[in-house]
This record gives sequence, C-alpha cells and structure tokens, in this order.
Amino acid sequence: MHSRTKSIGALAAITITVGAGIVGLAGRAEAAQMTLPLTCDGQQLTVRVNTSNAGPNGGWSVGQIVDGGTGHGIPTKFITTIVDNKDSDNPVTLFTFERVKGGGHANQNQPKVTCSTSETGALGKFIEPGTPLPRGISLSDPATFTLTVTVVRQP
Repeated sequence: MHSRTKSIGALAAITITVGAGIVGLAGRAEAAQMTLPLTCDGQQLTVRVNTSNAGPNGGWSVGQIVDGGTGHGIPTKFITTIVDNKDSDNPVTLFTFERVKGGGHANQNQPKVTCSTSETGALGKFIEPGTPLPRGISLSDPATFTLTVTVVRQP
C-alpha cells in the first residue's frame, strides 16, 4: 500500500507541476517506469507507465497491461482531480484538469474504455510544496486524488 500511495502521490505531484493530465504512459525502454493500478470498466488491471511526460509522445504513449489482463491501452483523454474531504458534507474540489488527445478526434472510430484510480491521504501527499491553498484548507486535510483516463484497448 505504501508503494501505491507513493506512486499515486508522485503521479499527482507531476500532474500538477506539468499540468498535462498524467505522466506519459509506457514509453521507451530507458525511461523510468512504475506500475499503476487501474479499474477499467470494472476490470482490475495493473499498467506499466512511464514516469516522464517529456518527449515526442507528450504523455500520450501506450500503457502496457502487466497484471489482470493482456494487451495495452492507447490514451485519448485524461482527467485528474484533487478533492479536500475535511468537511465530508461539503467536499471541496481543489484541482481539476482535463486533456483530450487530438482535440477529441483521436481514435474516435474505435471503442474506448474508461479507467480510473484513486488514492486518499493527507492533502500534502498530492500537491507540490508551496502550492497556494484556499482559505481554510490545510496540507493535513484528508484528500482524494483521482485519475480517469479514456483508452482504446488493444490486444
């Protein structure tokens, strides 16, 4: 669980810093990689992703399924959110970012699946140090980071 928290936290921090929705999905062999647990239309998968958003694919690289199935996913849309849950009756969305590949026209004739992963913890795990916070929000507040990615799944 600690490594999952660390991975999701790293993903969130890079996402916020880069503002690109997700750190690139599985790229060149020499790129640093991590595994990411995803639920794709109800199926539990583990996907190997690249931890760098730099390069010619700019985060739109293919994610390789390494557990729970076979094949790979070609991302077409990313949505990330961070929600402060201090007041469970009135959660506050602190960050939402959406990015669509090719202006929404990428792979539009192919069937897509929606994948997501979430992590909860102190808000400070999910944001860069020094990030300005709204009034009444603290780094120690309970928060949820959610990543949703729409992909074209290939065998």
